[in-house]
Amino acid sequence: MTKTPDSAFAPPQIITGKARLAGVLGWPVSHSRSPALHNYWLRRYGIDGAYVPLPVRPEQFEAAVRGLQAAGFRGANVTIPHKEAACALADRLDPSAQRAGAVNTLVFEEDGRIRGLSTDGGGFVASLEADGLPVPASGRALLLGAGGAARSVAAALQDRGVQVSVT
Repeated sequence: MTKTPDSAFAPPQIITGKARLAGVLGWPVSHSRSPALHNYWLRRYGIDGAYVPLPVRPEQFEAAVRGLQAAGFRGANVTIPHKEAACALADRLDPSAQRAGAVNTLVFEEDGRIRGLSTDGGGFVASLEADGLPVPASGRALLLGAGGAARSVAAALQDRGVQVSVT
């Protein structure tokens, strides 16, 4: 017996002139699974919206973000190599983004400002705990990598009392 994929039960996606638009900014961005995941849930819950891959060269990052904002996008996720540029561009930063010096989510607010968030570290800790691996209140961790996501993870672990070494 063949199993029917969940997507067969999702209603068709309807996009109107009032659609909520978002995407993922990166260079390259073709590797990202975010568009498939987000569009599945938009379709599954009948949300009028679309989440698109946005390949943007580093030298065009600010112009692209401003263009998305002007076009009515609600925000965008940010991946390599733009996380530090997104941090510099944001008008307001959450505490995690300030500590990490990197942003993985831009929210375009109604007042025209851009809010920058760093959710990588919190997501990493939540993922460990969901798998039954609680982060101890002390101890050591070795972090492989030093990019924006790694700095966010380091900050989240340090907030829990873990001593982090980076290589």
